[in-house]
Amino acid sequence: MNIKLKRCLEFLAVAVITFIVLLSSPFNPFMQNEFTAVQNEILDIARSVREGYLAYVEVDGIYGPVVYEFYGIGFLPTDTHTFQFAMEAVLDFFTVLFLYKTAKLYTSEIFALISAAFLSIFGWGALTHAGAEEIMFFIVTLTGYHISRQLKSGFLSHHAYLLAIDLGLVLFLQPAYVWLWVVLIIFFAVKFKVDGTEGKQYKSFWFSIIEGILTVAVPMGIYLWYFKNGEGFLNQVVYQNMKAIGSFGEGLKTVCGSPWIAFVGLFVVVMIIKTLMGENILDLCIWLGIIIVGIIVIALQGYEFGSYLQLSKALYLVPLASAFSLLDKPLGLKPEERIH
Repeated sequence: MNIKLKRCLEFLAVAVITFIVLLSSPFNPFMQNEFTAVQNEILDIARSVREGYLAYVEVDGIYGPVVYEFYGIGFLPTDTHTFQFAMEAVLDFFTVLFLYKTAKLYTSEIFALISAAFLSIFGWGALTHAGAEEIMFFIVTLTGYHISRQLKSGFLSHHAYLLAIDLGLVLFLQPAYVWLWVVLIIFFAVKFKVDGTEGKQYKSFWFSIIEGILTVAVPMGIYLWYFKNGEGFLNQVVYQNMKAIGSFGEGLKTVCGSPWIAFVGLFVVVMIIKTLMGENILDLCIWLGIIIVGIIVIALQGYEFGSYLQLSKALYLVPLASAFSLLDKPLGLKPEERIH
């Protein structure tokens, strides 16, 4: 198939999936969907920030400036939610796109699209009604792609840089989740060292991490310094988010009570089958470890598990795509091969 035609068809497929997801959005001007209490609170604070009130000083808030600035920008052109809907459409399009791009590393294009559609559409309104978790889901999706590319191809400086940017965004969005990214960076630092990555290239890994963190930290730091709300951010967001980390036992019970946890069992079965088929499953074993760490971090979060659990769906993409990959060979299909 002509490469341009193929990319056009992929774009249209991702756009269709995104359109279906957006039908459930409260921002959608053509639908009558109601905002959740959390969304209303976020929008009220975002509107106040756009009107000149200082977040964390004159207006309370438990999320980072990434959340309030994202939704606040939507109020600049108009007081309606039209522009916010357009912003959400772009966010969700790239979310679906990177779900597809990650799945395509493990299975064929058709099953990659099915995987992306299943995880983004299934659970009607769960993603678009999640408030701040909609942005978090996008970041976790991006992180999944950065992980998979480096597991498949080894150290790639731009993906290490982008992984660090993801960490920075999470720190200024919902800080209690940042531990997942800390573990990921430490893991890759150890992995690349064990793999025998050359000294100059290994230093490049750490430079990429530092550059990525500074890319987010510098403008956010200037923002907090200029508006003199850095102390409020530390007290109301960082401290409160860390303090809200709950009982691991209760959180794990809630996470494991979700039907999404079945993907972990499915993943183990897939790995056993692939081992019996003589395939190398090292990257899948690593992904299983990452999923377990992700489940632990999610289980430790506060009390609104209904929205928090949506984040695990991004982690379950690889198990789903790997399961579909078992059908590729019988059907004469294969996953995408990326070297650089």
